[in-house]
Amino acid sequence: MTNHAHQPVMLKEALDGLQIMANYWYVDATFGRGGHSQAILEQGGKVIGLDFDEQTIDLARRRFSEALEANTLILVHENFDQLTSSVDSLKNSQLLDDQIWGVLFDFGTSTDQLMSDQRGLSFSYPEAKLDMRLDRRLGVTAADLLKVLSAKQLTQIFQDYGGEEYAKKIAKAIVEVRKNNPAQLETVGALVELISANKPRRGHLHSATKVFQALRIAVNDELANIGRALPQALAIIKPGGRIVTIAFHEGEDRLAKQTFIQWETQSQGQRVGKKHLQPTKAELDQNPRSRSAKLRIFEKKDEKIH
Repeated sequence: MTNHAHQPVMLKEALDGLQIMANYWYVDATFGRGGHSQAILEQGGKVIGLDFDEQTIDLARRRFSEALEANTLILVHENFDQLTSSVDSLKNSQLLDDQIWGVLFDFGTSTDQLMSDQRGLSFSYPEAKLDMRLDRRLGVTAADLLKVLSAKQLTQIFQDYGGEEYAKKIAKAIVEVRKNNPAQLETVGALVELISANKPRRGHLHSATKVFQALRIAVNDELANIGRALPQALAIIKPGGRIVTIAFHEGEDRLAKQTFIQWETQSQGQRVGKKHLQPTKAELDQNPRSRSAKLRIFEKKDEKIH
């Protein structure tokens, strides 16, 4: 049913945080390869899986055919910022017979997406178009942004979303290149070359990593989507239900943290543990990609408790 090479990040912590109960519904708002959902199903839970990547949904339909036939899994091709409308649609269609007990967000981009030769996210495919859209229904690509945004706007994106210390220099170089030949900003290799020429190589991190991360976040409006989705998650879960977030980017984790603190201040529930959880040493040894993961849990106020 699943690809055994896939390692869902902080799996035990996520399941413990959700407090899985048999025959209750949970939303995996970032389905991906379905590793977290697989574990929820194995513990007897039922899953609504959302993903805005059509290829991911198509693959999931084949991998999880048994769960789909058993009606323990429902797949929805949608971004998690459409959480409320997706759940309402399922209820109206009588596919969902009860409320949601938990919502899981794994904000990390999947390895499949990062390594695809068609996304423009991998340095391994220099001839690939600078697309970076994780949802093909989006209209603007990374190349489009590079061709229209000012040096100031590009600098802010590279700094805010990537933490790029050479943001200003790289942004100015991009603007200079497009004056003479905008076509040079259309492929992965061309942008990598431009960045490398304006930034010294340090350590093991590829010189273009931070700029590519920033562009991906901007193209897919990732932080704004999280800001829209979290309140919807709180609204759809039952009192006593939980929301679990796994973030790999400082901006993502900060948004979850601030939102949970605000909800706690408003007496809408409480954080489970005041500090985020991180991967164990054993997980880091087995899956180095998990090193930047931070997991947070929020429990919605149970009206029965006074």
